[in-house]
Amino acid sequence: MREPLAYLITWTCYGQWLRGDRRGYVDRRHRTPGTPYPWNHTDFFNADAVRMREPPCWLTDEQRKVAEAAMREACEFRGWHLHAVNVQPDHVHLVVKAPGRTGKQARARLKDRATRQLKAAAPGRQKWWTEGGKVDVIFDERHLQQAIHYVNSRQPFPRV
Repeated sequence: MREPLAYLITWTCYGQWLRGDRRGYVDRRHRTPGTPYPWNHTDFFNADAVRMREPPCWLTDEQRKVAEAAMREACEFRGWHLHAVNVQPDHVHLVVKAPGRTGKQARARLKDRATRQLKAAAPGRQKWWTEGGKVDVIFDERHLQQAIHYVNSRQPFPRV
């Protein structure tokens, strides 16, 4: 299999998009690309909300800066090319080329680095992110440019 040009990686902050959410959600049983998302299951939503160990995470502007800087450092340290990154108050999008790594491996390294830096900056919180996230594999230049545009220009909150 050929090496991808990049990965479009997305993940949410802890508690921001629970199973059963009215916007639709992905879980272990509903994650096949191209299939409809289940949505608005209040029993799942309420059960997950009760199990949360901390309140939902909503990143402040300063925390957004810390997380972005940490991800930039991680990419530089590993020799990865970070095409775009946008840390929103409730989720993260980035486009990265990580040679020799899967998108899931890249996502794990980036989340780890950001978590360490965020815990140092705000030690009272333990959980910053939801488990997993979404990885889209990019093989062509057109898709790469669309992903970069999406990350840089199509997010609800202005960059910090």
